[in-house]
Amino acid sequence: MPSVQTLARWIDAHGYRSAGYNRELYLEVGENTDEWVTELQEPVTTG
Repeated sequence: MPSVQTLARWIDAHGYRSAGYNRELYLEVGENTDEWVTELQEPVTTG
Protein backbone atom coordinates (compact mmCIF):
# COMPACT_ATOMS: atom_id res chain seq x y z
CA MET A 1 0.00 0.00 0.00
CA PRO A 2 1.57 3.32 -1.04
CA SER A 3 0.24 5.15 2.05
CA VAL A 4 2.04 2.80 4.43
CA GLN A 5 5.27 3.26 2.49
CA THR A 6 4.85 7.04 2.56
CA LEU A 7 4.30 6.95 6.33
CA ALA A 8 7.42 4.77 6.79
CA ARG A 9 9.52 7.22 4.78
CA TRP A 10 8.17 10.17 6.79
CA ILE A 11 8.96 8.41 10.08
CA ASP A 12 12.53 7.73 8.94
CA ALA A 13 13.06 11.22 7.50
CA HIS A 14 12.01 12.89 10.76
CA GLY A 15 14.30 10.92 13.05
CA TYR A 16 11.78 8.44 14.41
CA ARG A 17 11.69 4.68 14.25
CA SER A 18 8.89 2.19 14.51
CA ALA A 19 8.15 0.98 18.03
CA GLY A 20 5.66 -1.76 17.26
CA TYR A 21 3.02 -2.94 14.87
CA ASN A 22 1.04 -0.50 12.75
CA ARG A 23 -2.75 -0.51 12.41
CA GLU A 24 -5.12 0.43 9.62
CA LEU A 25 -8.61 1.62 10.53
CA TYR A 26 -11.15 1.80 7.73
CA LEU A 27 -13.36 4.76 8.59
CA GLU A 28 -15.42 4.95 5.39
CA VAL A 29 -15.74 2.17 2.84
CA GLY A 30 -17.82 1.58 -0.24
CA GLU A 31 -17.75 0.00 -3.65
CA ASN A 32 -15.07 2.35 -4.99
CA THR A 33 -11.84 1.72 -3.05
CA ASP A 34 -10.39 5.03 -4.29
CA GLU A 35 -12.87 6.82 -2.03
CA TRP A 36 -12.19 4.85 1.15
CA VAL A 37 -11.04 6.83 4.18
CA THR A 38 -8.33 5.00 6.11
CA GLU A 39 -6.47 6.01 9.26
CA LEU A 40 -2.93 4.70 9.71
CA GLN A 41 -1.51 4.38 13.21
CA GLU A 42 2.16 3.67 13.91
CA PRO A 43 3.79 3.72 17.33
CA VAL A 44 7.12 5.52 17.11
CA THR A 45 10.11 6.37 19.25
CA THR A 46 13.02 8.75 18.81
CA GLY A 47 16.58 7.70 18.24
